Amino acid sequence: MAYAMGADYLEQDIVLSKDNVPIVIHDIHLETVTDVELKFPEQKRKDGKYYVIDFTFKELQQLNVSERFDPKTNEAVFPNRFPAFTSTFKLHSLQEEIEFIQGLNKSTGKNIGIYPEIKEPAFHQKEGKDIFKILLEILNNYGYKIKNDPCILQCFDAQELKRIRSGFKSELFLVQLMEFNTEVKLEEIAIYADGIGS
Repeated sequence: MAYAMGADYLEQDIVLSKDNVPIVIHDIHLETVTDVELKFPEQKRKDGKYYVIDFTFKELQQLNVSERFDPKTNEAVFPNRFPAFTSTFKLHSLQEEIEFIQGLNKSTGKNIGIYPEIKEPAFHQKEGKDIFKILLEILNNYGYKIKNDPCILQCFDAQELKRIRSGFKSELFLVQLMEFNTEVKLEEIAIYADGIGS
C-alpha cells in the first residue's frame, strides 16, 4: 500500500533468525504479534518471551502474524487498526522484501528505496551474532553500496554506526535514531549521521 501511495522509501525493521536470516519484524520477540505460543510452546525463554533469534527461518515461516495484541488478554493493543487474528499473514526475510520492492520498481519504472533499521544490535552480539556484517553483505549483493543508492541504514546505536563506517568501510547513507521522553509522549527523532566516524 505504501508503495502504491508513492512513498519514497519503505522501512524494514530487521532482526536475525537462528540461522542468520534477516527477518522483517518490529521487535526481537514474537509473542505479541504471532501465534508462536500455540505452535512452539516449548521454546519460551525463562523471561516468558519467544525470541526471533531462537527460531530458524523455516520455523518462523510456520507462524501466523497478527496485529499487535496483549498475550495475557488476547486483546488488540491498537483496536482501531487492522483487525487482529484475521487472514493469514507470514513473516518474511529482508531478501524477499528487497526482491519485491526491486521487482515493483522494474515493473513501474519507479526507484523507491529501502530504509532498514537494525533492531538491538547489542542483543544480537550477546547472542553471538554480528547483525551488521550479515546485513551489509546482503545489501551489497542487491546493489546497495554507496550514499546515492536508494538505501538509508538506521540504528539507535551510535557505536555500531561508527563501526559500519570505519570498521566495515561502508559508504551507505547512515542515520542515527534517538529516543527521548517528553511530558506528552515518547518521540523518536532521526539525526543525519552521514559523517559519523569520519
